[in-house]
Amino acid sequence: MRLRLGYKLFLTVLATSLLSIVLMSAVMRYFVQRDFEEFNQKVEMERMGEIIEKLSDVYRRDSGWRSLAQDPRVFQQILRPEFAPHGMDRPTYHPENRELKPPSRIERLPGGPHPPHPIMPPVRIEPRLAVYDARHRLVAGNPSALPDQIVRPVLVDGRTVGYVHLKKRQALSTPLERDFVYRQTRTFLLTGTAVLIVAAISAYLFSRHLLTPVRQLTQGAHALALRKFDTRVTVASSDELGQLADDFNRMAQTLERHEQLHRRWLSDISHELRTPLAVLKGEIEALIDGVRRLDDKNLQSLHAEVLVLEKLVQDLHELSVADTQGLSTALEAVDVIAVLRDSLSLHASRFSQSGLKIVNELAHEAPVMVLADRNRLAQVFVNLFENSIRYTYSPGTLRIRAETDQNRVRLSFDDSPPGVPEEALDKLFDRLYRLDPSRSRKGGGSGLGLAICKSLVESWGGGIRAMPSSLGGLTVEIVLPRTREGV
Repeated sequence: MRLRLGYKLFLTVLATSLLSIVLMSAVMRYFVQRDFEEFNQKVEMERMGEIIEKLSDVYRRDSGWRSLAQDPRVFQQILRPEFAPHGMDRPTYHPENRELKPPSRIERLPGGPHPPHPIMPPVRIEPRLAVYDARHRLVAGNPSALPDQIVRPVLVDGRTVGYVHLKKRQALSTPLERDFVYRQTRTFLLTGTAVLIVAAISAYLFSRHLLTPVRQLTQGAHALALRKFDTRVTVASSDELGQLADDFNRMAQTLERHEQLHRRWLSDISHELRTPLAVLKGEIEALIDGVRRLDDKNLQSLHAEVLVLEKLVQDLHELSVADTQGLSTALEAVDVIAVLRDSLSLHASRFSQSGLKIVNELAHEAPVMVLADRNRLAQVFVNLFENSIRYTYSPGTLRIRAETDQNRVRLSFDDSPPGVPEEALDKLFDRLYRLDPSRSRKGGGSGLGLAICKSLVESWGGGIRAMPSSLGGLTVEIVLPRTREGV
């Protein structure tokens, strides 16, 4: 049988409370009994000391133990002087007379105080007490001798004249003592039972409070498993569960966005492939039907559509490789400014044909070294150039700048109008995103160039972003970390 987490938590708290109460009851009973025994022992020692003092007085007055040995009442009077009848003086022994003086009647005044009631000592030691002389001969008391005894001498003027033997009492030997310990234990158990009930109620409420967000997270996880990525959980707490709920909502939001991108990705890919395939199909059917002649012009048109398909497939392949972090396989320290200048030289004719003027502000003479793949770095620059060539109005301007410090290099590519709306800047690096789809197809763009640039730059530990240009168009900024070499 599988127990739910709430039951496990409840039973754990309850079992812990019960075990604590049982252990505390056992410890309490042990210490109550031990302290009670220590208390009785101290009382007995005090009482024994008082008896020894009286015995010393008797021996000093009688010059021996004769009266104590011959008259048992003397010993009883020393032990228990409190048992005189009410209204009578307590019998006292006067060693000088060596006789027991009879008690005298006490006159009671009207309204006067009554004699005090006798106070019973907490522990009786008489049955366990015996007096021996200096030669260890019994004088008075209980003669039973057991190994477990307390022996104290009777001193008179610094001389030992006898011994008092007190048999140690057994723990909780009287019903009163056992009843006392029983009542203490019962009180603690009743208190522990009440505490256990409170702990059970608290554990139940706490488990419900704790498991409510867990239950919501569980239901949310099941919903995500069913691809319901719009699921969100609400946990109003600032503890770890609240943090977990926030992370869950961010994860669900990310999954929802990726699902939307995936659907749009599939839709855009099918659309991009459908367009050149439809053109190819139409032209080939026209050639088959004899509508168009098979000449160089028509073959060049077919070849151009095949090149568009090839470029799209190649870009998709590079992005798939970038997702597995496999694009940059030949990392080395390269001069980023030199690579950028070489790329500009190779595209000079393209810039001229498209009516795009290049403003080169790369005035750095010393090499600026970054850790990258030289060919892939050139591919990033080519993609940015092609983006400006396709979308910048002719005639237009492309300004290229570089700024360096001790740790990084910042490259800026600013072009002239048209610009990009503010809300579309963050989407420019999404795959297959195009601000003007029809214009992109005419220009041969697949909507993957900037996405490839972002994957490459981030794989080198850098960053790329888009912002409005001071020239009226778009600024793409690349930041790359510099290596130790060349700093």
